[in-house]
Amino acid sequence: MRRHHGSHIHQLSKENPINRSIPEYTTKQFLTGAAIFEGGLLLLAIVLGWLVNVDPLEKLNFTRRDLLLGLIATLPMLVFLFVCLVAPTEGLARIRDFLRQTISPLLSQCRLPDLILLAALAGVCEEIFFRGFLYLAIEPFNPFLAVLITNLLFGLAHAVTPLYTVLAAFLGLYLTSLLSVDSTPNLLVPIIAHAVYDLLAFLLIIQDYRRYVRGQEQTDADP
Repeated sequence: MRRHHGSHIHQLSKENPINRSIPEYTTKQFLTGAAIFEGGLLLLAIVLGWLVNVDPLEKLNFTRRDLLLGLIATLPMLVFLFVCLVAPTEGLARIRDFLRQTISPLLSQCRLPDLILLAALAGVCEEIFFRGFLYLAIEPFNPFLAVLITNLLFGLAHAVTPLYTVLAAFLGLYLTSLLSVDSTPNLLVPIIAHAVYDLLAFLLIIQDYRRYVRGQEQTDADP
């Protein structure tokens, strides 16, 4: 059964139109590139916020209550991730195959402090830009348009496959709801949920990759 699954993934790799020659990066280059991208989003939020008179940190307050809410809000996202990792559909298999060929090998070389820093950067910088600036800048004019534009762009920012883009947009919608439905909105809630989710997702992706590599090695060793 494992051999059949490995052959299926290998076949998807051959057929996958997005599977192309991707340059190899060192762990340091990978982390540096990620930091530059996330830092760029944060800087963009601050600069654009200054230009249109929107403070992207206005809704950010540090409270124990909202810290706990952020942790609790991670749970539905983790259920969603688990389903995506184990579901046998071809679209999700293509996403797993793409991750195994690109980001998974890089993540597997990172130390735990690297992963924590990477997850924290994503949670803070992306939420400040997408929810703290973009959503709150548009929401006073048209709440529906604010939700649509924010999460469409959030999905496009994570566009590695068409299905992955859609899934990311839905996760963005969930993160936006954590801010928009609260009578006392606090950006800390989606920041914590996003960062914790990313960290646990990294660990699960690494585990999946290592299990996949062991399966491939066993398959290759079988007569």
